[in-house]
Amino acid sequence: MNRLFSYEGWYYRVFAFLADMIIVSFLFMIPAMTLILAGPALIALYQTIDQLYKERDVPIWQRYKQAFLSNLKRGLFLEGLVIAYVAVFAGLIYSLMMITPYFGVLAVILVSLAALYLVVFILLYSLFAQSLQETAKETAYAVLSSTANAIILLVIPIIVFVLCSKVNLFLFVCLGISGSAFIQVLFFNKVLAKGEETND
Repeated sequence: MNRLFSYEGWYYRVFAFLADMIIVSFLFMIPAMTLILAGPALIALYQTIDQLYKERDVPIWQRYKQAFLSNLKRGLFLEGLVIAYVAVFAGLIYSLMMITPYFGVLAVILVSLAALYLVVFILLYSLFAQSLQETAKETAYAVLSSTANAIILLVIPIIVFVLCSKVNLFLFVCLGISGSAFIQVLFFNKVLAKGEETND
């Protein structure tokens, strides 16, 4: 019994992990709700989750605060970039649909590819301190060389949201945000990153 509830026991580790995930979710939500700080909040979320994945004991509040403040400018740039990216693709798709409705299939394909690229780009831009050009190049390589894995990264938050919302929407706020980010980081490190190392 003492071993079960000890520091090394599974009971402590599971509940400590769940508590960390809840804290990370709320730390992300507070600045993200301002919309202006959503970019830095997202980068800090991924970096904190990545460290939580690699290390067992992480001072969540200090780590998130450090990641948020050190990536403030980078995060604001990411946010502006995402808005511009979405606006360009929305304008392109609208233009195609205005020409003829028969371009609907092409529009769906473009939206899917744009979403895949955006999700992988945000993840790579958040986890690695690379330049915009390097990240764009790595993202293109990751999406084109392993499209199936990129699709999984895109689908993970959707599946987590659907599952959590079936129970309670508040569950998604508490665990779904950090949970989907953790699964994405886990999948990236276990599959995509190892795949790239093998190819190199």
